[in-house]
Amino acid sequence: VGAVHGTLFRVELSLVADAGADLTVDATVFVAPDWPGPLVLGYRGLLERIRVGLSPGDATRAALFHFG
Repeated sequence: VGAVHGTLFRVELSLVADAGADLTVDATVFVAPDWPGPLVLGYRGLLERIRVGLSPGDATRAALFHFG
């Protein structure tokens, strides 16, 4: 893998809610044009600024992603 070259950007990121209020947070994102892997959400710079919860759902209820 080695070194990955890219640029850090400061952005406002909005999470749009199906119910309740949307959430906008300041986030630091790293953009690497040659990144070969999937999208990665980092703890430092984004996830540390929000509370999240996951409800996996079952046969009668859909899975949910809670944030605030």
